[in-house]
Amino acid sequence: LWVALTLGVLCLALALLRPKPCIESSNCLALLRESAPATLNVGAVCGLTTVLLHEVASLFLHYRSAKPLSEIVEGVMDVFLPSGLLCVTFAILLAENVILLLESPAYLIHNPGHEVGLRGNKPVFTVIYMEWLINVPLLILLVGHCALGRTMRQVSGALIVTNVYIMVAWSSYFVVGNVLRWTLVCLSFAMYGWASLEMGQWTLDWRRENREGVHDGRLRPLLCIGLIFIFGIYGIIFLFSQLGMLTSFQERAWFTCMNIGAKLAMSMAFAGIRSGEHHELLVDMLVNMHLPFQRQTAASKGTGAALIDSDEDTENQTNIARPPLNPRLAAVKAGPARAIDKRNAAGIETPLLQA
Repeated sequence: LWVALTLGVLCLALALLRPKPCIESSNCLALLRESAPATLNVGAVCGLTTVLLHEVASLFLHYRSAKPLSEIVEGVMDVFLPSGLLCVTFAILLAENVILLLESPAYLIHNPGHEVGLRGNKPVFTVIYMEWLINVPLLILLVGHCALGRTMRQVSGALIVTNVYIMVAWSSYFVVGNVLRWTLVCLSFAMYGWASLEMGQWTLDWRRENREGVHDGRLRPLLCIGLIFIFGIYGIIFLFSQLGMLTSFQERAWFTCMNIGAKLAMSMAFAGIRSGEHHELLVDMLVNMHLPFQRQTAASKGTGAALIDSDEDTENQTNIARPPLNPRLAAVKAGPARAIDKRNAAGIETPLLQA
């Protein structure tokens, strides 16, 4: 539903506004070349390529190692959804920066065609807004569905409203008339406020459902609150751009740094969440594992005492294969017996050990 609605709003905006590519205006191209040094996106492409390769390799290796357990441990394959979504977000962000590195990316950068209030006729980086239309819903899915366990129906409202106010904010650059333009700007901020309240409610519901606490009980709500805060910073940059307080280069640099920083922060947060999920999985497996009980008693023989196994028959009747004992644990287990043998060899009487 949110994909269809986003495409509908996008087609409607393009049909009504009919923005002209920057390549058709010599003035727009001149402003673009002056405000778009290649070094900004060269570093972004190099860094994003490294991060994307790391995420893809990590996803592949974890999936291959966990696939044999899919029929044994229920839900073990669900932990790979966040990693897959992160790989998609990094790939789309990498594609955006590659496009901006090309000599003629102006087909995805538009010319407003008129003086836009205090902003003037600076080029509009449509490619950045297109990246948001794909990646921002994925970030919301990561927070709402993967981290806080909300259903797709609960998450869909914030997804739809977020994509709509992104399109409304982009449309404000091409509207003639200050009143209508600032009406669209105010509408986009109002929709951001509603979506933020909806996401805040996810946090409250998750805290109410997990009162006993989980391994990463603070990280998940903070991740949602942090995403709301990041979207607010985007809004401030957009507002400064509308007021003419940023140059084209500053606007592009801020948006590029925020895009990369938000995705990296999300990746690091989910690394912690995955660690907590693995911890809980190991604890559940240890708690539910059936281990036979073995009791050791001491019997007096002559002047010493020897440890005997009083449950040998029970252990022999157990059909469960016992894993080999860790060498460190084996040394701890054999320690008392060796101490008793040394005392017997020295001729020291050892009191009877009670089982």
